[in-house]
Amino acid sequence: MLRIISRILKLADEFAGKIKLAFVFSFCESIFINIPIFTILYILTKVVGGTLNSNDAWVSGGIALVGLIGQYICKRLVYSLQSGTGYHIFSRERIKSGERFKRLPMGFFTEGNLGNLTAVITSDLTFIEMYAIGVIDKIINGYVSITIGCIFLLILDYRIALISLAVTGLAIIVLNRIQTAGKEQSYLRQKTQAELVAVVLEYVQGITVSKAFNLTGVKAKATKEAFAKTRDKAIEFEKKYIPLLFIYESVFSLGIALTIFGVTSFGLNGSLNLSTMLLLLIFIFRIYLPIKASGGLSGQIRIMEAVLDRYEAIKKVEVIDEDGKDVSLNKFDIEFKGVNFAYAQKDILKNISFKIPEHSMTALVGVSGSGKTTIANLIARFWDVQEGEVRVGGVNVKEMSCDSLLKNISMVFQKVYLFNDTILNNIKIGKKDVSMEEVITAAKKARCHDFIMELKDGYDTMVEEGGVSLSGGEKQRISIARAILKDAPIILLDEATASVDPDNEEQIQLAISELVKDKTLVVIAHKLSTIKNADQILVIDQGKISQQGTHQELIEEKGLYHDFWQKRVKARSWKIELG
Repeated sequence: MLRIISRILKLADEFAGKIKLAFVFSFCESIFINIPIFTILYILTKVVGGTLNSNDAWVSGGIALVGLIGQYICKRLVYSLQSGTGYHIFSRERIKSGERFKRLPMGFFTEGNLGNLTAVITSDLTFIEMYAIGVIDKIINGYVSITIGCIFLLILDYRIALISLAVTGLAIIVLNRIQTAGKEQSYLRQKTQAELVAVVLEYVQGITVSKAFNLTGVKAKATKEAFAKTRDKAIEFEKKYIPLLFIYESVFSLGIALTIFGVTSFGLNGSLNLSTMLLLLIFIFRIYLPIKASGGLSGQIRIMEAVLDRYEAIKKVEVIDEDGKDVSLNKFDIEFKGVNFAYAQKDILKNISFKIPEHSMTALVGVSGSGKTTIANLIARFWDVQEGEVRVGGVNVKEMSCDSLLKNISMVFQKVYLFNDTILNNIKIGKKDVSMEEVITAAKKARCHDFIMELKDGYDTMVEEGGVSLSGGEKQRISIARAILKDAPIILLDEATASVDPDNEEQIQLAISELVKDKTLVVIAHKLSTIKNADQILVIDQGKISQQGTHQELIEEKGLYHDFWQKRVKARSWKIELG
């Protein structure tokens, strides 16, 4: 139990001092709580001796009042030091985690970690946030109270103190067994919970596909099975925990029985005076209460340890820019030098080399899966290459911190994600300290100002998570607006018009024209007609550059690009014939 206190204090960092000071006042509170016991002994001694008078009532009442006031003051100080501390600690930890997640390789999020991450940051940290400080206080109180109680018994009668020490020792042995069993079950319980979160996330995120292909029953069955597994693990946890807790509490019942037997026996044989005997019979019913309560906390403590283990494991995942430095770039060309890259065991790029001059437009063309998007991801350092170098502004991206690299890059991809926030905040997400006038200017350039103003709350309109309340074209234009507002010198553009209707396509093309002025532009092209004027076109085929040149040069080569172009020309002329 003391280990969890050490771990929480380490996690608390700058708040640890407040928690430790609260321990001191908690100790003082335990002393004040026991002051009335001394007044009872004083009164009993007077009663047995037949010397009790009115002054004794005033004295005992005054001492009890001092104990009560001291107890109140200490409790008030403990609450003032502890109140909100847990919320401050874990609010800070969540923010730190969010900052850290930005620096993790994207592969970490695609290797089955999403459910685990979600469970840790939401339910796990919330559990510790709510209970950790209170649990620590009760543990400290329990150990302090039993220590003070045993010292008090030693003063009154060493034989009764030895009985209490033996009972406490036996209880600690049983408590250690509870903790061992709890540790095993808590780990399994938390693991099952993370699996449940992953299943629920998959079910919710894929509900459209499930409904479209009539898979709701199949997917619902998997979700129900995950819920059932979580339920069974929780019941298994309780089944293993409750019998041990019953034994733990029975130890104290045995201790009380032995103490009553001993006190009575010693009193009858005259080795214990009547006043002490009566006091012990009263005191013994409360001496074990604080440490007895600690046993009830054992389940929570084991869950907290399992939670901290998972959280610390996430904190130990190596960030992608561990050795990166904040670099200020003064040029914005891009170069790949002998780059090899693979996702897990699947080779994607093979010895890729090319240069993208500053303020030029380079288009990436190729079939799906050829490596176009991977090239864009490596420029932004979402992943790191296994071999070779990616250089931006003449600097290897591995030598830069993620922030110093990404502040120079804006990305507009086909799949736009908008946050559950206002349209205004979604546009400002890449540049917070801007005026409303600058936001409107960017929105006008992105051709989204007019439709925003038609909404009931204008720029203060709340966007549902993922942007589901807006059309695809509207989301695209908002994403372009935030890229325009960020005004980064490098633009990575995954053909934004590939999956929108003709009316939106025209508006988006105009918005893109505003975005890319005087920028280093990399376009992943799906419609070849949009890249005819590119300074260079790279044709990617099976992870290699098969062709490189301008549109006209590649048409004349009559290679893969020429085949793509001919297919596009033929596709534009197709029609449906009836009858």
